[in-house]
Amino acid sequence: MEYRKKAALKVECIASKEDFEFFGMTLEDVLDRTEAGIYFLKKAKELCAMTQKVTWTNVAYTLNITMLSDGKVSFEFSECIEDYIVSLRHSLVMADEETKGPLEEFIQALEDASEDEARRLVAHFEQNIQKNS
Repeated sequence: MEYRKKAALKVECIASKEDFEFFGMTLEDVLDRTEAGIYFLKKAKELCAMTQKVTWTNVAYTLNITMLSDGKVSFEFSECIEDYIVSLRHSLVMADEETKGPLEEFIQALEDASEDEARRLVAHFEQNIQKNS
């Protein structure tokens, strides 16, 4: 696998078919979130941290998966607030009317907050989601 640090809390991992075979799984395992796929993502995120000297905060985690033209797959692990906001904006598309307003307000609060305050808001938001799930 190839690793590229893109920001303080953002690393891209490029995986080939051979990398998937090494882990005894397929891309479908990742996309379907099978046990093997989840294991692969955890290991890839750990390897990103080790190889690129990133200390994950475990707040505002996003994952962007992109199919590359050469048959490889890009996994972009990020804990950047900006990426988290983009992910929330994508969620707005699927949100019902009851959820849309509060979600827009939350996004605005994140955009207006300092980095530390935004991390506190996201941590609180994620804890509430876990409690209600």
